Amino acid sequence: MKWPLGINMMRPQIMVLFDSAFIRPESIRYSIELAKRMNSNLMMLVILPFEVNPAASGDIEPMIKRGAEAEKSLKKHIEPIKNAGLSVETAVRIGNPKSELLKYVAESGRFEIIIWGAKPEMMKRKDHWLVGMKNTLECPVITPFIKNDVTAKHTEAQQ
Repeated sequence: MKWPLGINMMRPQIMVLFDSAFIRPESIRYSIELAKRMNSNLMMLVILPFEVNPAASGDIEPMIKRGAEAEKSLKKHIEPIKNAGLSVETAVRIGNPKSELLKYVAESGRFEIIIWGAKPEMMKRKDHWLVGMKNTLECPVITPFIKNDVTAKHTEAQQ
């Protein structure tokens, strides 16, 4: 389909969201497969809560170090995404998680889906900041599971 001059169609965006520097490989694999199916760009975002250790006299160096570790962790996962022929961007935000997510979405535009890279049991915790935001966001938030784990747990439960 040809678009009139001046109209630039953007590819859909998928956010892969992490709330720590721990990057779940199944979240990366799932996001790659989904992005290929949807012909989408991937945006990997780590949001770290701003926490100052009072014992360190308000020093923010540990937070800066955590942010650098998160950026390094994200960079390790870029190659398989690019090898799949996908466009990927990364970002690390430090602050109030809810506020940082809303600011990031406002700056980056619309996302078709958010893939939450947390451990699946985190999604069940009603006190997690993202669980409380699911109804505020304009797109679905999902947590990928490994099918073998789900099948094994279902089989064990039936026995």
